Amino acid sequence: MMRIWLVLLILLIHTGCWDRKEINDIGLVMATAIDLAEDGQLQATLQVAVPSPSSQTTGASKETERFFLISDVGKNGIEIDQKLQQKMSRTLFFSHRSVILVGEDLAIKGLNDILDTFTRNPRNRLKAYILVVKGKKAGDLLQVEYPYELAPSEALKEMELLQGKGTVATLRDYMIASASEGTSPTTGVLEPTVYRSSGKKGEKPLFRITGTAIFKSSKLVGFLNNTETHEFLWFKGNKKGDGIAAGLPKGIGNVAFTITSSKTKIKTDWQSNPLKFHIDLAAKGDLVENDSPLDVTDSKNLSMVKKALEKQVIQNMEAFLRKIQTEYHADIVGFSQQLQRNNPKKWRAVEKEWDRYFAEADISVTVNLAINNTGEIGPALQFKDKEILN
Repeated sequence: MMRIWLVLLILLIHTGCWDRKEINDIGLVMATAIDLAEDGQLQATLQVAVPSPSSQTTGASKETERFFLISDVGKNGIEIDQKLQQKMSRTLFFSHRSVILVGEDLAIKGLNDILDTFTRNPRNRLKAYILVVKGKKAGDLLQVEYPYELAPSEALKEMELLQGKGTVATLRDYMIASASEGTSPTTGVLEPTVYRSSGKKGEKPLFRITGTAIFKSSKLVGFLNNTETHEFLWFKGNKKGDGIAAGLPKGIGNVAFTITSSKTKIKTDWQSNPLKFHIDLAAKGDLVENDSPLDVTDSKNLSMVKKALEKQVIQNMEAFLRKIQTEYHADIVGFSQQLQRNNPKKWRAVEKEWDRYFAEADISVTVNLAINNTGEIGPALQFKDKEILN
């Protein structure tokens, strides 16, 4: 019996998480920015959260700093981490990091030297968003105090979820696309901008998510603008809520359509030379704007609106495809994966020269839009009865 009690006592003493760290022993890293330093080394900037003081703390200020930044330069990730840790009174903790920013200069040079740093340690989150900062140092944007959120990293996370759509890319997404044969990874793009405070003169720095960055062999090869990114959304499976605007024939006005659901299919003709792909786009949605004198309750007019919108989608899609085919030679859509599924033997024959085959491929597009709702009025209310086209 004595032995049993002794074993139980030992178990009680040694239970628990032996490697657990208390919250007051760690520094929560919210975001990381990586830039190319002037001497060619890597420069890392960390945004570290400042804990709120206890309400019982004597003399505590009502407003404290929400975060602070530490930065250093090194040849690789481990060297920089050691230098950054030397500046901290607490252990740097990366499990809550939500955003990784990469400067444009470093992205052009390539990400192979830094990606392993973010993925090998199991405490790094593969769900952290990765964005390329265009036209400015990535570390500079971490200093921006965003009006709505406690820190810039929180604002970026919410912006990605709310409006990033096609631009949304986590470390996991980037790694999967990079490791897939024939597919080029993409990330969101961050640009500096400004805003004005109410009742105050001057402008304050801000940022916005705009467009898409395209990578090949872990190197940035170019960007998609907002219009091209909207076409990219068709292939990301999250076109819902996106808008389409088009001009009507003879310049009589413009219309706008919001998508409520969409489908995208890619068909492959692997026997042709060059390869042929056909993209079939279908969407349902609502007419949300009509500044023309057309009465859209009339079926003929609604048909005209539908054709104008479909024509605009085809034009935009063809411009997007030309850019990724002829300018970047980067299959970010997944035509290679479709070919692999349809005919693995044909894929093996073209795999080593996929960039060339993709650039030469003949890609056609058809669009079918269904307008479910035209709003509560027929013609726009600003037109006189005699101006309305029935």
